[in-house]
Amino acid sequence: MKKQPLLEVRDLKTRFSTETGLVTAVDGVCFQIYSGETVGLVGESGCGKSVTSLSILRLFGKHSGTRLEGKILFEERDLLTVPLDEIQTIRGNKISMIFQDPMTSLNPVYTVGDQIAESIVLHQKLDRKQALAKAVTMLELVGIPSPESRIHDYPHQLSGGMRQRVMIAMGLACQPKLLIADEPTTALDVTIQAQILELMQKLQCELNMGIILITHDLGVVAEVCDRVLVMYLGQIVEECPVEVLFDNPLHPYTCGLIRSIPSMATNRREELHVIAGMVPSLYHVPAGCHFAPRCPYADAQCGNPPELVTIDAEHKVRCWHPGARASGERRLA
Repeated sequence: MKKQPLLEVRDLKTRFSTETGLVTAVDGVCFQIYSGETVGLVGESGCGKSVTSLSILRLFGKHSGTRLEGKILFEERDLLTVPLDEIQTIRGNKISMIFQDPMTSLNPVYTVGDQIAESIVLHQKLDRKQALAKAVTMLELVGIPSPESRIHDYPHQLSGGMRQRVMIAMGLACQPKLLIADEPTTALDVTIQAQILELMQKLQCELNMGIILITHDLGVVAEVCDRVLVMYLGQIVEECPVEVLFDNPLHPYTCGLIRSIPSMATNRREELHVIAGMVPSLYHVPAGCHFAPRCPYADAQCGNPPELVTIDAEHKVRCWHPGARASGERRLA
């Protein structure tokens, strides 16, 4: 019997109303997440990674001018058809999200203990005393010293790294079935980063939790992910198991990201590789292949939009010239 995905996103389009009309931030994205696996979502800033995650939880508000199309099936139920008041029972409970910027996500007028306890009281039906006791346990799990006293602190009394760990404690407090982690270890030093990633993997094994990990750090991707989705300008341009990504990247954008990773073998006087140009504005999306203006292999055919096609087994790529290589290009084995 075929395994059913925990989350299945089908042809997701997220559009925003602006003064000059609609802009498409997520353009026909499709992917699946299974229980117990970690899927990395990578790409430059402005490629639509965070908007994709916000779309899953419909975190745009009633009057934001946002239009969502497609299907977002969580446990076979389309979240785009679920009433908003019912979505509230799913957010923070069955699906949790760790946000990228804790200072804008934490409420400055409530203690961190109260903020962690709030979702525990709401979703797990514990009283405030029991919820605060669990909040202490969660702060201890994420490596915050003296958690019994720290639960009474306000966000401004904590360092950036500690605020990030509070966000992680909030995300894991209700033992979700799916965790969306948006740059969860950006503000942390490498020691704490390793501890947090180890904690997430430990809880994943215990809860059979699915994880979507949004990150710029391909080192983290190599360490913890099972599959990788490479995103560019609102589209998935490559999808494959993590070992395939580093051994045999096929999309020129993926190759550029991997070549940009500093290597111990690189000559210190040698300039780091950069991908030419910048991610285009959503107001000026290229008509054909979105990456064509920055691609060294682009030709006339790239004026037509490529489809995401299956190359072999679990490897998919959106490119007219998959696997193109410049002579002397370094590959990361």
